[in-house]
Amino acid sequence: MAYLLDTNVFIQAWNGDYKPDYRPEFWEWLIQKNVENEVYSIKKVLDEIKNGDDGLVDWAKNLDDIFSLK
Repeated sequence: MAYLLDTNVFIQAWNGDYKPDYRPEFWEWLIQKNVENEVYSIKKVLDEIKNGDDGLVDWAKNLDDIFSLK
């Protein structure tokens, strides 16, 4: 089963209990699960994230593959 993630998932994780400084494995897991075709998002979510001004923007800007359905 594949999961489609909304902007809120990324923002809440980044600003909450899954900050990359505390839980880098979560962010690595997201990328790995995308490679395994289990986790996706869409370009509109990427566009919303890029409107931010924090480290999440830097994390997401090089991950266009996650933000497109395969």
